[in-house]
Amino acid sequence: MGLDYTRRETGKPWRKQWDGGLDRMKQPSLLDLQIEETARTFTVDILPGTAKAGSTLIAQCDGSNIVLSDGLHPVAEWREPPSDVCAAINEEGGYAEAVVERVGLFGDTAEVRLK
Repeated sequence: MGLDYTRRETGKPWRKQWDGGLDRMKQPSLLDLQIEETARTFTVDILPGTAKAGSTLIAQCDGSNIVLSDGLHPVAEWREPPSDVCAAINEEGGYAEAVVERVGLFGDTAEVRLK
């Protein structure tokens, strides 16, 4: 019943309805995702009122910890990060740029993304 019904109820042959349909399916759409770069986001404890969402910080390895500072003022410290994060920062000269994505409700934690 399915194909016969479709052919009978539509005004044109079934094949013409799908003419070019495969080509349209191959074109990009809103649902196609392309991930360009990997982003590492982590949560740190910050001093209340020192960082705002969107602000840029400097990340620096200090032994086994990463210190985040706003200019010369330390803002946060990430204790015991994964070793590959410190290695990546050290490969870039010891410093990396970090962006505050979100600040917690009470202002004492923040989600930070390394660039």
